Amino acid sequence: MGLQLVDDKGRVAIPAGLRATLEKNSGQAEGSKDARVAILTTHESDPCLIAYDEPYFDLLMDRLDARELEFAGERGRSDSNIWREGVGSSENIAFDPSGRFVVPGMHADHANIGKPGYAFFYGVGKVIEIWDPRTLLAHPTAPESMKTACRYHLADKKVTL
Repeated sequence: MGLQLVDDKGRVAIPAGLRATLEKNSGQAEGSKDARVAILTTHESDPCLIAYDEPYFDLLMDRLDARELEFAGERGRSDSNIWREGVGSSENIAFDPSGRFVVPGMHADHANIGKPGYAFFYGVGKVIEIWDPRTLLAHPTAPESMKTACRYHLADKKVTL
């Protein structure tokens, strides 16, 4: 996890520990350009972003296929919203060796991530949530432990919102 500065061009760096996990899980040769790709999308219900590696994307596709079959309607008709909500506005992002990438405009708007501003990265199982710190701290259902971690990183970097 970590708090990262978003510059005036919308560039932000994935914290080193999370970046290393993305690269390791990519299945590509360590240090290769192909290992530095992630999928970025909007959260299904919360005002934040989610990033994950390509193998998790494949697993997600399998789950959505199964869900589509399970909830097939009359005459086998699928519910398109299963896919819309499941993959949303996902976009491949390439990040440089230091983990830096540009947050796409629509994604930044969804998560209230300003330029310049800050982004709080938080590993949640197989995904990384990316929050605007102010939005996270005001969110009514975000766990207190997550808010505490965000406050810690804000204080550690001497950031006042």
